[in-house]
Amino acid sequence: MNAYAGNDAPSHQYGQYQGTKRHISKRGSASLRKVGYEVIMALKVTKPTEDSAVYEFMIKKELEGKPKNIAKMADANKFLRVYYARIMNVYKTT
Repeated sequence: MNAYAGNDAPSHQYGQYQGTKRHISKRGSASLRKVGYEVIMALKVTKPTEDSAVYEFMIKKELEGKPKNIAKMADANKFLRVYYARIMNVYKTT
């Protein structure tokens, strides 16, 4: 899901290339990245209290002192992983 959204980082090394400044790839769906960003911003505003693994992850990244853009992309990746797991759980039970 993260690769489809384009939130994945390129590899550190391939061939003779040694990557030092890596950015998200942005090869995937721009609209899905935007939705992920909007979800993260909505979570920051609403501050959910129960069963909020993504919100707890957001707070953890802020306390670690991560830059805002890096933290938002990490939060979006976490949201996509949690959302995918919950959807797959629904399909497995039916």
